[in-house]
Amino acid sequence: MKQHEREYFVARIRSGIYKLDFGEIKLKIVPPTLIQAAEVQEVYTVSYRKTQEDGFLTHEDMLESMKGRGLWSDEDEDKIKGLEKDIDRLKVELFQNRNKEDMVARIRLYLDAGKKQLNEKLSQKMLNYENTCEGISQLARVNKLISLTCLNWDTDETYNFKEIPIDSVMKLYGLQVLSEASLRELARNEPWNSTWVLKDSASFDIFTRREELTTDQKNLLVWSRMYESVQESPDCPSDDVIKDDDMLDGWFIVQKKKRDQEKVQSEIEQSTSNSKISNSDEIFVMAGSQKDADKINDSNTHHVQQIKKQRMAVIKHKGAASDLDFQDQQLKMRQQSNEMFKGKFRR
Repeated sequence: MKQHEREYFVARIRSGIYKLDFGEIKLKIVPPTLIQAAEVQEVYTVSYRKTQEDGFLTHEDMLESMKGRGLWSDEDEDKIKGLEKDIDRLKVELFQNRNKEDMVARIRLYLDAGKKQLNEKLSQKMLNYENTCEGISQLARVNKLISLTCLNWDTDETYNFKEIPIDSVMKLYGLQVLSEASLRELARNEPWNSTWVLKDSASFDIFTRREELTTDQKNLLVWSRMYESVQESPDCPSDDVIKDDDMLDGWFIVQKKKRDQEKVQSEIEQSTSNSKISNSDEIFVMAGSQKDADKINDSNTHHVQQIKKQRMAVIKHKGAASDLDFQDQQLKMRQQSNEMFKGKFRR
């Protein structure tokens, strides 16, 4: 995005107005008032209840119906979860290999392929969404929003949709809402940075209108606070990472995992306050459920998790094993033996 484009989008977002040009007819979508926003939400609630009463399926029920017709399956759900995990893993690898140009290029290829597959699966999942209670109600909500906030550009009168149907207005309005990538770029660059610095000034308004925030305004605020927290972090990454959405996402994932590990580790230390236990090299903690087991396992470092995998592989191969069958324990014994040998010559 070029500088003049960023300046335009920031000005447009701050104004809260979306200009819709249909040739001779020019319209604008303005932010709803709080009362109008409440009306819009009421329309969704009423529509949802009515569609249920009329026998329409919820999205969840529609998925069950699609499973019965062979259009969706539990395997498809697992595929989505697997792709999401793969994408997160690749983003972490992208961050961790940020200084290896060839590796970064290779990871991006896999990442782009994973995103494409995920989008295809999600599109398949949402195939009949528009015929569900949620889809019908969402359309009713947007219709109500447009009918309340669409004005003639010159007169500021509410538009009557005679010459331009509301469907056409909705379509053009939808194209005007910015993507996540565009909003992230705006949030970390000028001219928004200078505006964001003044956010706490009593004499300055970030947004010129004081009605309900638009979608772009809300999302720009979210990303601005996100980038602000990145800059304030003691582990703040380099500018190259911050400018790369996927790489920064990898950093976010690494930081979250680090916080989660520290939290679980703290909980485990509190539950094993006995000095003999807390000073042990290894601690066995009973888990009440698989979720608890996963939580405990995540508290281990990557190195420890690799040791666990190696040990499980030995046990699976042999059926039973003692300490000396494990590679890490053999290495530990050799290190202790070397230290004892060295100790004899120090005396």
